[in-house]
Amino acid sequence: MTQFMNASTVFHGSLDASLTKYLDNWEKSVETITGERHIVTQTRTVRYRFYSHFHPYVRELGKRLIEKSVSGLQAADTEYVQNTDGTFLTLPFSFRLALPAGLALNLPKPGEPGKFEAITLPDVITVTLPETVKIKLADGNEATLPGNVIAQGTDRGTRVVQTDGKTADLPLETVVSLADVLTVTLPEAVIITGEDGMLRRLTESAIVDVPAGTNVQLLGGKPQPTLFRDFFKDRYGPTDLVQRPYPVRDLDFSSSGAYAVYNWELFYHIPLAIAVNLSKNQRYEEAQRWFHFIFDPTDSSDGPTPERFWKVKPFQFTEVRQIEDILINLSSGADSQLKQDTVNSIGAWKDAPFRPHLVARYRQTAYMFKAVMAYLDNLIAWGDDLFRQDTGEAINEATQIYVLASLLLGERPQAVPQKGTIAPLTYASKRGKWDEFDNTLEKIESEIPFDLTPFPTSGGADAQFATLRSISTALYFCVPRNDKLMSYWDTVADRLFKIRNSLNLQGIFRQLPLFEPPIDPALLARATAAGLDVGTVIAGINQPLSLVRFQLLAQKAGEICQEVKSLGNNLLSAIEKEDNEALAILRARHEKAILDLTETVKYAQWQETIKNREGLETSLANAVQRYVYYERQLGKQESDITIPELEGLDAESLAKFKFKAAEPGLERRPVAIDIAQDLGSSGGKMVSSHEAEELEKSGLARDIQDVIKALNLAAQGTSLIPDFGIKLHFWGLGGDMTLGGTKISAMSKYAAEVALAYADRLSYEAGRAAKIGSYARREQEWAFQSGTIAGEINQIFKQLRAAQIRESIAEREWRNHQKQMQHAAEIEDFLTNEKVGKKTNQAFYAWLKREVRGIYGTVFQFAYEVAKKAERALQHELGKPDLTFLQYGYMAGKEGLLAGEKLYLDIKRMEMAYLELNQREYELTKNVSLLQIDPTALLQLRTTGRCTISLPEELFDMDGPGHYFRRIKTVALSIPCVIGPYASVNCTLTLLKSSIRRSALLRDGNYARENAEDERFSDYFGSMQSIVTSTAQNDSGLFETNLRDERYLPFENAGAVSEWQLALPADPSRNDPAQFDYDTISDVILHLKYTAREAGDQLRNKALANLKSRIDDSTAAGTVRLFSVRHEFPTEWAKARGTLNSGATVAELKLTFQPQHYPFWSQAHLQSVKRIDAYAKVGSGVNGVDLFGKLSLDGQPDNNAKYPLAAKQGNLRFGVIDPAALPTPTSELKLYLTQKTIDDLLLLVSWGK
Repeated sequence: MTQFMNASTVFHGSLDASLTKYLDNWEKSVETITGERHIVTQTRTVRYRFYSHFHPYVRELGKRLIEKSVSGLQAADTEYVQNTDGTFLTLPFSFRLALPAGLALNLPKPGEPGKFEAITLPDVITVTLPETVKIKLADGNEATLPGNVIAQGTDRGTRVVQTDGKTADLPLETVVSLADVLTVTLPEAVIITGEDGMLRRLTESAIVDVPAGTNVQLLGGKPQPTLFRDFFKDRYGPTDLVQRPYPVRDLDFSSSGAYAVYNWELFYHIPLAIAVNLSKNQRYEEAQRWFHFIFDPTDSSDGPTPERFWKVKPFQFTEVRQIEDILINLSSGADSQLKQDTVNSIGAWKDAPFRPHLVARYRQTAYMFKAVMAYLDNLIAWGDDLFRQDTGEAINEATQIYVLASLLLGERPQAVPQKGTIAPLTYASKRGKWDEFDNTLEKIESEIPFDLTPFPTSGGADAQFATLRSISTALYFCVPRNDKLMSYWDTVADRLFKIRNSLNLQGIFRQLPLFEPPIDPALLARATAAGLDVGTVIAGINQPLSLVRFQLLAQKAGEICQEVKSLGNNLLSAIEKEDNEALAILRARHEKAILDLTETVKYAQWQETIKNREGLETSLANAVQRYVYYERQLGKQESDITIPELEGLDAESLAKFKFKAAEPGLERRPVAIDIAQDLGSSGGKMVSSHEAEELEKSGLARDIQDVIKALNLAAQGTSLIPDFGIKLHFWGLGGDMTLGGTKISAMSKYAAEVALAYADRLSYEAGRAAKIGSYARREQEWAFQSGTIAGEINQIFKQLRAAQIRESIAEREWRNHQKQMQHAAEIEDFLTNEKVGKKTNQAFYAWLKREVRGIYGTVFQFAYEVAKKAERALQHELGKPDLTFLQYGYMAGKEGLLAGEKLYLDIKRMEMAYLELNQREYELTKNVSLLQIDPTALLQLRTTGRCTISLPEELFDMDGPGHYFRRIKTVALSIPCVIGPYASVNCTLTLLKSSIRRSALLRDGNYARENAEDERFSDYFGSMQSIVTSTAQNDSGLFETNLRDERYLPFENAGAVSEWQLALPADPSRNDPAQFDYDTISDVILHLKYTAREAGDQLRNKALANLKSRIDDSTAAGTVRLFSVRHEFPTEWAKARGTLNSGATVAELKLTFQPQHYPFWSQAHLQSVKRIDAYAKVGSGVNGVDLFGKLSLDGQPDNNAKYPLAAKQGNLRFGVIDPAALPTPTSELKLYLTQKTIDDLLLLVSWGK
């Protein structure tokens, strides 16, 4: 058959089709392709280069990718053939036996045929089973191990064939004895003991005979991969002279394999590259999924460890060698093959020092280290990303990831102690003795002295040479530690330590809220609509606040946006230039639309237009048939139905550009519309007159039915009336009649029957109207369908005309194609040849576009992150967390070229919003005395060096009731105390928690906060802020307090309603050294400068009411008063102390409290005492103090009124005094002392109304 083909396209397909049959039978020799091929070339030379080889499993791998996706493709190299019973089929001649230690063998002497050397195996040696071997089982029966057909099951058992032909499975590591002599090959570099009793390594492999009766251990074989074919033996029939292993068809990963580089790329490098790039783009979970195609430490399947964790075939059988052993072997040469591989890798490294893959090809463990390190990097980066979010849920998830990394790392390697010492050498002394890695193996002197080691009195050669073995060898230049690998243990331990000690990623202590803040569903909806990752959006919602203010961040974001815009212009320029180059190539080929067309395509297009026209003609026939059907249904005779015909195309007028053609058309049948007007019973629906009649008469029938029911009920009711006989006689004339319920009931029933007849009549008429209405609707539908089909016929006439025109055009194009085949070969070659052609060609601009696009995306992401920080700072400074300006999807659309402009606009909108919404608020200063609001905390500070201070909202309501949104501007600290010269008062002030009343609204008329979920308040539990004072005299912890600092001041914009922690450097309760006496601290004053907003009279009145209520309940700040008896009642204290010092056993302490002892605002509320706590300051040797409230009749303390102060707090002993001892806060309190060891007595009085 003769084929006419275009040389540029059809020839390729034809030739590929001819060669396809060889893909399925690739082992056959090259055959000559016969057949006649006519190639039409038009002033063009076509060159083809053919290759006779290709990947042996390209079809199978492609099928796996289509059917099982990426996971099925990546598992192709580690899937093994299973038997029907679930066991794995092993590779031929891969079964191994373990020869026991101490086995005596005869080693052939090299170069001396027939002579042997008696050797002994000092350790267990693993050998490969060459052929079938007869063994003896424990029960004495003989069995056969088929060396090339071994089944390995899930329990790693070994299948044997017994003498009676039955098979049995033996567990691995079973010890059996050899029934016959076994010939095996000892591998190279095996350590043996020679006739002289010295240990040495074999320099080459050796064939030896293992005597019968030797006990050996079964070790199993390697499983056979699914993609494996042993064709060599069947095709070539090799003899015993051919060395094993034979060539096979499998997935080759050897360093010299023809397709090994493709297998490495497919099963290792591509998954690793994808995983690393996903990890760099913070898509850690997807990256881990790709890492698991290489290394999966979470694999819980059955199998040996660690082989089952590796998902790349060579890693499952790679013998891991220590780098120190490799370098020692390089100097000693014990393993010649290993030395040669090492020399080759060093040579490749020297030839190409910046290509590490050359070394890794010879030492595949480097790839294993790379995979594990990349896996750990992804886990650590994933955990850090979650840890950085600083929320409870994210940190819990990060903990699990860090724990996985910790389990993967295992125990930290221990430092290896020094073996001994080596005498210093010079390069000159070792000249000519350096190995390929410029190192040398030297003897070291053991740390064990020979003169202290006794000579062995008896024993074999091993015992006799024990002392000599203390002299060992080592590399002169040691192998340095792997700092990169060791850093993983440090990093994981650091992260877990911080999490377990409530520290954030920066190592700052903080407390986290129990629940995360709620997520805005609208935000997630916008992110999803923009095609963004929801997890990434959620992670960016609660990002930490920046250290600098909004204006600086907005300025920097705008500057970076300018760079984004500039890069966008560069990207646009690269795109335009690439398009121009592409356009130039197209023009050089005489316009892209014409040059891409071929004769076959043009001919096919012409035929396509013919078939389209025929299809339209068929559609016209179908439409005509439907039109005739509906017209016949509407009563029209077939002879009266006329269908116009379309005239042929006037091609001549079309060629002269004078084409005018009119297409026939059918007139559409009008459709009568019947809609009843002003009909209320239809419920507002459009109904026809027949349907309206149906509704009307159905309603009348229903109404009459109601009347019938009423008449029947009336008949039943009147039937209960008794009948009465009436005699109608007058002058002897007349008759008798009966009148009563029976007559009346009969009359009602008669009326009901009459009404029923009328209702039936109406129901019939309603049904008839419905039937006629349905007929009318059907007729309207037929008329409508007829008109619609008439319109379709008219449309098809137009489409047929267009099809005729397209057919004419396609034919003309096909005929003109023969005249459009000239080429500008030199121009085309100049534009497309990268070696001798144009340098700034399309490929160059494609590279430039790709690079600029990557930089553009990175810089935009950087600008967006800075803008997000600016937006977060704007929300924080204005106190409006729902104020958003940045959007999602900036990079959507045409390469995201306007992303910079869009982002820049939103940044400017943020700046204007800041200027418009940054209104001035009330600026207030509050000096908070710890002695007044929480004297207990002051005592704790004196005794332990630290305390916690709470500033409730009621404390600020005393200054400004009706204010809300109180936020701190600056905080300073003063600690009045007695210090020595040049001593400093260092105190750490830490903000533990703050709260802001965000709304001026009341909740069910209540002012006070109800619970932690109260939406009127916003709590902040973020990273704790702290300052350290130096002078503690209005000390803000800064060298200079500048309100216009670019950074936020400490505690700025935190809620004034807050909780603080004070910590002095020392703890007196533990006798820590301190710069001054903490007992001299008379008070702690917090100087708060804060802002607030006005809420109005309603909130003000409720705030005052709440404040009064708390004062009455003794729950307001300041309703506890600390009295130091020694300082505030010196006369009474001195009198009591004098009484005890004079020898009396008991002394009266009478204290009279005055209104001036309490705050001024408390004068109207000093009505009752809620609680009295007593603190006695004593020496270190006093365990407890007793106070008494009254005396007994004999003048001694009454134990019934005893107040023991036994609890300890530093040098204080404290307890509770009955509030009844002080009836009112301004009354008299009597206490009786019996101990002279009290240095001072402190009373805490809680009062209220």
